[in-house]
Amino acid sequence: MSSNDTTAVIGDLRVPEPDLTPQQVIARAAAMRPTLRENRVKAAEEGKYSAEIHKAFEDAGFYRLVQPRKYGGYEFGLETYYRAMIEISRGDPGIGWCLTLGTGHTIPLVAHFPEEVVRGAFGEDGVFIAPHSATPRGALVPTEGGFRLTGVWPYSSGVPYSTHAMVSTIILAEGGDPVPAVVLLPRGDYTVRDDWGAHATMALGASGSNTVVVEDVFIPAENVSPLFEWGYSNFPEGTHGTRSTGNPLYLGQIQPLYPASLAAVQVGAAWAALDAYEETILTKKRLYPPLVERYKHEEAQGIWGQARATIDAAQSVLLTAARDYERLGERWVSGDLPSFEDWVALGNVLYTSCRLSHEATELLFRSVGSSVARKGLPLQDYFLVTQMSKAQIAEHVPVITVTTARAHFGLDLQSV
Repeated sequence: MSSNDTTAVIGDLRVPEPDLTPQQVIARAAAMRPTLRENRVKAAEEGKYSAEIHKAFEDAGFYRLVQPRKYGGYEFGLETYYRAMIEISRGDPGIGWCLTLGTGHTIPLVAHFPEEVVRGAFGEDGVFIAPHSATPRGALVPTEGGFRLTGVWPYSSGVPYSTHAMVSTIILAEGGDPVPAVVLLPRGDYTVRDDWGAHATMALGASGSNTVVVEDVFIPAENVSPLFEWGYSNFPEGTHGTRSTGNPLYLGQIQPLYPASLAAVQVGAAWAALDAYEETILTKKRLYPPLVERYKHEEAQGIWGQARATIDAAQSVLLTAARDYERLGERWVSGDLPSFEDWVALGNVLYTSCRLSHEATELLFRSVGSSVARKGLPLQDYFLVTQMSKAQIAEHVPVITVTTARAHFGLDLQSV
């Protein structure tokens, strides 16, 4: 449901290719696979994808996929967006992580900040790229006309080419309870530490997950949004985004949106692992009779088939959830207000997409011989991406599963 099907938008912003279709943008993402794989090692070493790839992403429209047309974007649906991010991640999961987590926060920007702030964020060229370090850190202290912010936010994935950063923090008001909030920072208000890449981690070196630092910066009140509403509301009154665009995509419920971004990268990584496995079995012979190329033997065929089915299932979970998000939005438009349980259950199922992707990648890695474990080989990289992702989501899954159950049984959510 697009808010505007014309090329006329606010101010000087224009949709670069008004007739661009979902099929075309997905095809563009798939066509970049060879280039991304050629840059895999270099990007991991440098901690980000190159300026040339950044320009190619910009020219292809990838930074504008879920941006409202009124602000110069394409306002595609979530299925188109995730299909494109899967293709980029299939080229390289680290690059896909950086792109996905730099572009996906356009939706909560439009949803949860006032229209004048959103218009300013898209600037003169209509490009908005921002990480969101979602764990509350630092301190936001009230002052005349707004707040002052100080803090350090590691793992700000997507920050290298950012125009802004979103950081979660705590409002510390004298005599009041601490309140979690999200702050929108323009690029000049934060510094980025050079602490990513160069094999600092075992995988995802290209993800641009550097640390963001803010030192006693003044924050206008309109650049602060209550974090609780992003994930724990069913939006009976709508959001800034629904009022400014008319599109329920911009309800901006992050319970499903944030795990969906993680799932898109993991599904792409699993497809990449299947590609690497296939390349290996096409040329590598079995160790034991019959001494034929492995793809000719039912053992490798069975593994390929099992992995393919698991990846297909993981992708189906993700894309079905994307369509379900939009169906919940349509219900909201009709006046049939989705419950919080509806939203959080959708987020809960998306971690199953991650788990299935991990299972497929691990199966492929352990089924083709120890030679693929050599440092720097693609299948080893994809396996290590899986291990880093599993460590991350292990913290989230217990919370969202319990939250889903508590929402269903009408229990207190604050104690989760």
